[in-house]
Amino acid sequence: MNEASSKFVDNIAMEKIKSEKLFKVSHSPVNSHFIYDELSFTNINRKKVDTSKLRYSKAAGGFELIEIPSLYKTLPYKENNSIYLHNSQCDDNIGNILFIHGLYDEHLLNYTFLIKMLNELKFNVYIMELPYHHKRKPKNSIFSGEYFLSADVYRTKKAFIQSIYDVEACMQFINYVDKKPLLLVGFSMGGFISLKYYTIKNKINGVVLINPVVSLSRLVWESHILESIRNDLRKHGWNEKATEAVFEEVEVFNRTYSDVNFKSVALLYSIYDQLIEEKKYKAFIEKTNVKNVNIYHAGHLNILRVPKLSKDIYNFFMEATK
Repeated sequence: MNEASSKFVDNIAMEKIKSEKLFKVSHSPVNSHFIYDELSFTNINRKKVDTSKLRYSKAAGGFELIEIPSLYKTLPYKENNSIYLHNSQCDDNIGNILFIHGLYDEHLLNYTFLIKMLNELKFNVYIMELPYHHKRKPKNSIFSGEYFLSADVYRTKKAFIQSIYDVEACMQFINYVDKKPLLLVGFSMGGFISLKYYTIKNKINGVVLINPVVSLSRLVWESHILESIRNDLRKHGWNEKATEAVFEEVEVFNRTYSDVNFKSVALLYSIYDQLIEEKKYKAFIEKTNVKNVNIYHAGHLNILRVPKLSKDIYNFFMEATK
């Protein structure tokens, strides 16, 4: 697509999410169930998946579906206590990809083209459902991801931490069934989660960030799409400083951040992105000195249909695993 078409698609998608989802709900940080929840990243290396509790089935689109118990339980929302991992296999694979989708994602159709291209390049592709999305959506939730990012900032923080634990569980499972090299690929919010996982573990073959979010606090207070969340926060007397204090632990570049080697990280971003400004990607490059960068004449969403995207992921995989 050209610049005008790319921007048009992004803007339509943003307005649709606002009008049909976000402006129909309201949440509050007051009396959150998760205020005193002690979950942190401290114990992540001691957690192990119980392989005796794995469940296998078939899902729409020809995917194999693996149900994995989450390493963290959200007691009020039993639907969120299982991870659902969709697998699109290929013959004679050269490696595996764990893919993390974007925020408020309703279905996997947006990723069909990319998955097909990656399968043709001989990758087994696993897609992890984020907490509170898809099959993990609580019964009282109106739309996929509603409880993942909202003005209940305590629940949001725990959702992000749980996401990291869930990535760890999926990485353990994939390595359990196939010892070939494993690449972590995240799109948009999935990119933020993939990056945070990398800075914690820093011992994986490689990470690919596609149009990633790079700061949760900045997203909440600056993104056009999250206007209703800001309204909810202000209604309860919350400001940027208060939100930043809650999100401090989950931010990638926080007070505890130390230099991380970004040699095994690739940044793939769109210059027509209407959700995340290009200057944020440039600031990320300057801060991390990441060298594996590819730029696309596409928008936030239609980058997923650029044929070159899968080839760049393949090239990075070959370089990172040689």
